[in-house]
Amino acid sequence: MKILVIIPILPRNGEAELRVSERAKEYVKPDTEVHSINIMYGPASIESLYDDTMAAPFVVQKAEWAEKNGYDAVVVSCMLDPGVKAAKEAVNIPVVGPREACMAIASVLGAKPKTILPRGIPVLEMHDDLDKTYEALRKDAEKAISEGYEVLIMGCTALSGIARRLNEEFEVPILENQGIALKVAEMIVDLGVSQSKVTYPKPPEKKRRLPE
Repeated sequence: MKILVIIPILPRNGEAELRVSERAKEYVKPDTEVHSINIMYGPASIESLYDDTMAAPFVVQKAEWAEKNGYDAVVVSCMLDPGVKAAKEAVNIPVVGPREACMAIASVLGAKPKTILPRGIPVLEMHDDLDKTYEALRKDAEKAISEGYEVLIMGCTALSGIARRLNEEFEVPILENQGIALKVAEMIVDLGVSQSKVTYPKPPEKKRRLPE
C-alpha cells in the first residue's frame, strides 16, 4: 500500500517532510509506504480561511497526481482539511483530512471533543522552542478539561509527536491528528472502499487551468 501525505504549504528546508516520514512509521503497518509532498504554490502556513482557500486548488492537483501515479490513498496534512472535499470529488482513491478523521475517532472515545493549540504561538514558530510550545499546549489542555471536554485533539499537524507526552499527564484521550489520519486512510484501503460518489460526485468535464 502507498499513501501520499500532501503538505499544503510551501516547502521549508524539508523539515515538514522529514517529520512526516519519521512519524508515519509509528502508525502504519511495516509494509505501508508513506511519502510526502508539498504544494509549490500557496501559503507558507495555514492559519486562516484565506490561507485555506489559497492552498485548496493545489491540494486537489496533488491528489490527482497521486491517483495517476499509483497511490492507494491521500492524507492532507492540515487540521483545516484544505481542499479535502474537493479532492474527494476529483479522485476515486480515498482522501482523508486529519480533522474529519479525528472527529470520527473522538466520537467513539467521548462525548465532548475539543481541539487544543499553543495559543499565541504562530505555526511557523511552534518548533523554535518546543518546551514553550509544550507548556502552552498543556495549559490549553488543562483549560479544556476544566470546561468539561472529554476528548482533546491536537489542533495543528505541525505538533505531530507531542500528543503521546500529553497523554501521560492527563486522563482524557488526546488524539494525534496526522497519525490518526494515516491510520484511517490505511484502514479504508484495507476495507476496499472509498468516499461515496453520491456524496462526492465526479466534477463535470470542462476546461480548467492550474500552474503546471
